[in-house]
Amino acid sequence: MVSIDLIKRFTSIEFGQQYSDQELFDKLKECLEKVNQDGMMVLNDFSFFHNYINDGVRSQKAELRSYYVFLLLQFSALFLFVISGALFGVFNLSVIIFLLLLQSLFSWVISANEKQTIFLNKVRAWSMSFYNDIDLNNFLSIESFRDFSIMTPFDEKEYAKLWLKEMSTSMDHDWGNINLELLPNEKSLVPNIRVTLGGIRKSILPPSKYGFANEDDSVPNTLLITLLLFSRKNSIRFFGLDNEKDSIDKRIDELNNHFELLFGKRNSAPIIYDNEENYWKSKINIIDRSSIERNDIKQSLNVFVKIVNSYVGHNAI
Repeated sequence: MVSIDLIKRFTSIEFGQQYSDQELFDKLKECLEKVNQDGMMVLNDFSFFHNYINDGVRSQKAELRSYYVFLLLQFSALFLFVISGALFGVFNLSVIIFLLLLQSLFSWVISANEKQTIFLNKVRAWSMSFYNDIDLNNFLSIESFRDFSIMTPFDEKEYAKLWLKEMSTSMDHDWGNINLELLPNEKSLVPNIRVTLGGIRKSILPPSKYGFANEDDSVPNTLLITLLLFSRKNSIRFFGLDNEKDSIDKRIDELNNHFELLFGKRNSAPIIYDNEENYWKSKINIIDRSSIERNDIKQSLNVFVKIVNSYVGHNAI
């Protein structure tokens, strides 16, 4: 069965319509849209994505095609030898033909593999451009808070009521069992917040309730800006000068102190710095779901990459 599927795949790669890079890029966007629309239903049928990969591989040009010319010359020489009578004997003729056919098959497989590598490199570059654009948009969305307040006084007495109502179990959990989600806010660009403790979701609340914005929730503070950065990437590697690191450390220390105020102190800080690897890592799971469309595209990309890797048999992307 596997050999039949393999033959079908190589046949579809070799014969059929070819597409330009722009057409293949547009088809990639169609694949991502299909993942986004169908959700888990795509797991029932990968044929749409497999056809796209076959179309892409077929449309590439491989330099090894020149080897076919060498094979054609060998077949031509064989034909001339046969008709001239210089080559005779059924066995000798069969062996030569078999070797030529074997060379043809080998050349075909090598050529198809090279075309697949060329196409997957293009898909990887296109995927990275999507990821980079999403990250840039996320960064620009943070920059849109240019006029954020430096800090507004956090009403600890008001938070104490919330803590007694919903957060009192926070000390029962390690930092890694605390999730903090940033959710869409229809009234403001400043996202709402939902805390999950040990898998139990709490109420969705405006950011001011947790001390991440001013009282009317229209202006974020420096704590939320730092929080947003760690929602983009769980660990952030440092590159720069010592005074730059000191400035970032100060921002992260402020966020660490605020986390301990919200959830209680532990033996270690919620965000730590690894001196050997030179990066900050958040133990709290900070998830940004406020940018729904960008998150959907990123999730679709992740699913598509897994489908491609499973089809070609290795982590090609």
